[in-house]
Amino acid sequence: MKLLKWLLGTVAVLVLVLGLGVVALVYLVDWNDFKDTIQNQVKKQTGRDLQITGDLSPSVFPWAGISIGEISLANADGFGDTPFASIGSADVKVKLLPLIKREINVRTVELKGLQLDLQREADGTTNWDDLLKSTTTTTTTVNDDDANSQVTTEVEGSSATIAALSVGGIEILDANVSWRDATTGTDAALSGFDLRTDSIELEKPFELNVDFSVASNSMDLTADVQGSGELMIDLDSQVYSVNGFTLSTDAKGGALPGGELMATLEADVVALLDEQKVDVSSLKLATLGLELDGSLNVENLDTEPAVTGQFASNEFSPKEMFGKLGIEPPVTADESVLSKASLTLALAATPASAALNELSIVLDDTSFTGKASVPSFDGAIPPVRFDFAVDAIDLDRYLPPVSETDGEEVPEDQPAGGDSGGDTPIELPSEMMRQLDIDGTFRVGSVKISNLTTSDIVIPVKASGGKLALQDMQARLYEGQFAGTTSLDVSGDTPGYAVQMQLDGIMADPLLADLLQKDSFLSGGGEVAANITTSGNSVNQIMAGLNGQFNTAFTDGSINGINIGYQIRRAKAALSGQSLPEEEGAVKTDFSSLAVSGTFSDGVMSSDDLDMRSPLLRLGGEGTVDLAGEAVDYTLTTLITGTAQGQGGADLESLKGVQLDIPIRGSFDELAANFAGVILSGMKDNITGNLKNQAKALADEKAAELKAQAEEVKAAKEAELKEKAEELKSEAVDKAKDKLKGLFK
Repeated sequence: MKLLKWLLGTVAVLVLVLGLGVVALVYLVDWNDFKDTIQNQVKKQTGRDLQITGDLSPSVFPWAGISIGEISLANADGFGDTPFASIGSADVKVKLLPLIKREINVRTVELKGLQLDLQREADGTTNWDDLLKSTTTTTTTVNDDDANSQVTTEVEGSSATIAALSVGGIEILDANVSWRDATTGTDAALSGFDLRTDSIELEKPFELNVDFSVASNSMDLTADVQGSGELMIDLDSQVYSVNGFTLSTDAKGGALPGGELMATLEADVVALLDEQKVDVSSLKLATLGLELDGSLNVENLDTEPAVTGQFASNEFSPKEMFGKLGIEPPVTADESVLSKASLTLALAATPASAALNELSIVLDDTSFTGKASVPSFDGAIPPVRFDFAVDAIDLDRYLPPVSETDGEEVPEDQPAGGDSGGDTPIELPSEMMRQLDIDGTFRVGSVKISNLTTSDIVIPVKASGGKLALQDMQARLYEGQFAGTTSLDVSGDTPGYAVQMQLDGIMADPLLADLLQKDSFLSGGGEVAANITTSGNSVNQIMAGLNGQFNTAFTDGSINGINIGYQIRRAKAALSGQSLPEEEGAVKTDFSSLAVSGTFSDGVMSSDDLDMRSPLLRLGGEGTVDLAGEAVDYTLTTLITGTAQGQGGADLESLKGVQLDIPIRGSFDELAANFAGVILSGMKDNITGNLKNQAKALADEKAAELKAQAEEVKAAKEAELKEKAEELKSEAVDKAKDKLKGLFK
């Protein structure tokens, strides 16, 4: 017991002597006399000059610490004369006795006037490279009893646990950081940085407030930022949390659409480092009228972080958002569109991949759902997978309104195709397209565009190795079923294009009426098929490179806008000087079947099997259409086969069996300007020739008949005269005989 008291007394004396020694060291020694020593040591260790302008004021009991006045550290060689770092003043004091129990009790930490200059040169070197030090390690050697050998271990340092922490508060005032990066030509400056906290204790919440300004000349941007939150630190459980975190910014500058952006971010954050995860709840981002609420979870912090999240927005107005962004809203045919939208989504991401799931977007009356993923971030352009669906959308509502000048004739001095012409190269991003790896599908319940309505649309999209395809597309439209594939191949020097399609059961009349916004020129049900390829780097090359074939077949329909039977009757009447009543009823040419096919060869379409059958007519045709040359050379053959009353056949009995060859020749512009006129002109010329030939044949036949009749009359007269002469002769002979008999009596 006496020994214990002696030991305690000895320790007390030693502590007292040590304490008196430290106090004497602090209060009897002028620390400012050591400025030169400190500056020289810094110069020796870093090669930089340290300037201590202010006083060094240490303290020991009950607070051990130091107050420092103005101090600065020179910049690295070649980075200018501005100090790398400087402070106006700093004050840090720790209560001495609690340190023996591993308890840290800090009075308010003050740091004022921090200035930090960060630079990166064009060669990638920075003005802090020379200050970076490798982690200090301690090498220990221990005996391995099992292996009877020594094992060397590197230890980074002590990991003693802090039993308690108490800080009266932290104040960082008027801190400024500048950044210049010559490799990218960018710069940024953080100024007026203030950070304040109230008293800090472990496992107890404390308030933190921060505000600062950011500016960048290279990005033409300035922003004022304010943040606050309630923090809590639990070192034993390795739990760190921020409740009610709020960060708001008011940014201005030419880099921002509209020149201004205000945004607010709110969240509650809990970091569970023992479990290597972070949970972010009550997350809210508000800007431009959009409020996005959600949550985030991060796991596997020390290995491969995995992020998952859920987000949902308020109902906002895209049109108003355009205005806040300084973007002129698009002019739409329906002024009420773009008035409301909302979205929800789920996010999953790792350093190697990302996925967007449960995506749902509502725009006006349309719902868009789907998912997308990037299975790997490897490669310059990562692969993309998606599956998107739209319930119903009327795209015509979102297109510009039809102008009153639409459809007007193009001035004669302006080419119909614009100033550029078809020789202007088509610039495709071929190198980028060769790196695409896309596999996805678009599905649309129904869509209306250019007044055409299509439903049950499925469009698979694939891209790989420079080959892009909308493969095995399907859709229903106007009682028909569409199937087809269209592709683009940029794997070679010249882009190649291909279209293969089949359309069965289509009703031509409603489709063409909706498409053209006027009466359809064709009616009937039928099918269309095509398989066409081409290649080229301009419109003219693509047109000139068309190759493939097509075929169409329609039944029980009509060619509207022209009554071929009436026009034939009209031409016949005009030639014969007769009058014909005005056409009554629908102006059309009925048919029971209509079929035509053709082939494309180097941009020229050839067809020789037009076959249209009706009760009155048979139509055939052959010829070519030069797409590159924009010219048509086609002959339509008409054969009058019947006398159908519905098509005016009764008046064409005299032309039954007559074949009319109607030439259709001219440029696209000429035919577009007056297609019916070209047909009627050719028809009139052909009918005129046929009727003249028929009239001549009839005249010759009548002349021969009259001649025969005259010769018959002549022969009859001659026979009659001969008979009369014979009779007279006989009578004369008889009279002569009678006279002779009287003389000889």
